[in-house]
Amino acid sequence: MTETAPIVSVVIPVYNSMPYLTGTVESLLAQQLAAFEIIAIDDGSTDGSGAELDRFAALDDRVTVVHQENSGWPGMPRNRGLERARGTYVLFMDADDTMAPEALRLMVDQADEHDADVVIPRFEGTGGRQVQALFERHPEGPIELARAMETLSPQKLFRRAMLERIGLRFPEGRVRLEDGIFVTRAYIEARRIMFCGAGPLYFIALRDDGGNISGQRIDPENYVASCRRIAEILLEGAPDREAGVSLVRQFFGRKGLRFYAPKRWLRMDEAQRAQWVALHRDFLRDLLPADADARIAHPTDRRKVELIRAGDVAGLDALIRAAELLEHTGAVSGTRAVPGGIELTVTMHAAHPDAPARRAGAGLRVRVADRAYRALRPLITRRAVRGASRVAADLLLRDRPRATLLLSGRKRGRAAAVPGRLAPPAPAAGGAPRDDAAPRYRFVLPHDLLRRYRGERVDAWTVLYADRSTSGDRARLTAQPGLDRRVDGVRVYATNRGNFSLQVRSTR
Repeated sequence: MTETAPIVSVVIPVYNSMPYLTGTVESLLAQQLAAFEIIAIDDGSTDGSGAELDRFAALDDRVTVVHQENSGWPGMPRNRGLERARGTYVLFMDADDTMAPEALRLMVDQADEHDADVVIPRFEGTGGRQVQALFERHPEGPIELARAMETLSPQKLFRRAMLERIGLRFPEGRVRLEDGIFVTRAYIEARRIMFCGAGPLYFIALRDDGGNISGQRIDPENYVASCRRIAEILLEGAPDREAGVSLVRQFFGRKGLRFYAPKRWLRMDEAQRAQWVALHRDFLRDLLPADADARIAHPTDRRKVELIRAGDVAGLDALIRAAELLEHTGAVSGTRAVPGGIELTVTMHAAHPDAPARRAGAGLRVRVADRAYRALRPLITRRAVRGASRVAADLLLRDRPRATLLLSGRKRGRAAAVPGRLAPPAPAAGGAPRDDAAPRYRFVLPHDLLRRYRGERVDAWTVLYADRSTSGDRARLTAQPGLDRRVDGVRVYATNRGNFSLQVRSTR
């Protein structure tokens, strides 16, 4: 009797993964796919993981176990598993994660139907693990390279013939982001990348014993060296120089600027800060032309990149500390059609008691600027009128915090920034003006901007500025529960999590 060849080889590096390992293997053996194999590499475990794998192998011939001395990092055991794989596809799984019963079947069906070389399953975090927003927002189906680069972990389905054709293997040894180096090369070589799952298929865990490799201390030189390798792969493999630079710019925004978030930066000592800035300054000098910075939509991120290029550690420290005063939440309190687009009114609630935005809408000047804007609104589609209106508002409100609305499409990830106009707080009962309520900002989304997002769902964030050079981190824009209406051909609605989103089906 001829043995049936496996469709998928699931490779699992295992090191001291009990008790999570039991659930991992059980979730695999419950898969609905007809033929697959599990190749588990016991990387010198000392907690009984090896014996547990042997127990499963004795019960089910789909399980193969290889025992070896500890290599210290998952790259080498993944390679040993890949060398033994016989499936049409290979999926790398961590020994503390689980999968939905239909996961392998759906990924294989999608890869076969669309001739895809990489399939990304929809993730969901467990045990408090957070996952990228991509896994909540991106629709099932084809995914562009720029969006796929938002997830560089190896828990994906790869066509084995592609991996063998290019001889792709994980870097071995203690190489940080070794999985990102592997996955980036696979993305570049893939004929098509698909995003699979209307609901979650892969459940990625946060271990309560702190055993996740991603939670271990990061060596800056090791980490930035791997980021360089990934950037070089993108620049060499992109269809043209402009596309490569765009991919590297977005990659640095995710993997580089994360170390300049307050929660990381403020925990570092002076020497650590100086080391990160020096390494990133060299990275930017060698791999990203300065003229690419203008394409960074987030104003705070753009300013951070400018300061890193200048090696200005003190300037970065001041910017990051000032951002604490600009923490806020923004909630949509009004939507309507206006000449040339749709207008969102957003109420800002400052988090810090000394925030400059707390009483930003107070005073006569704000009411005068708002009346002038409303009077000119019927003519606002004319560029000269729009420019004059903004100059007047800037003069009147030059000492008040500014706001920007950031937009991002779920499918293509296109980013856009829309400046806001400060409006008076909501009036009290009877229409009397109030200066003690949260300030409001008005954002007009022009039809020509909305047309860029036709056929997409679009998410939104707000950013506050203390002045022209100091801005805070972005805050996800929220909406009242139940909001769901059409405004001038655009659906505005509240998501299941209470966030505000747009669905651009048609525009003028």
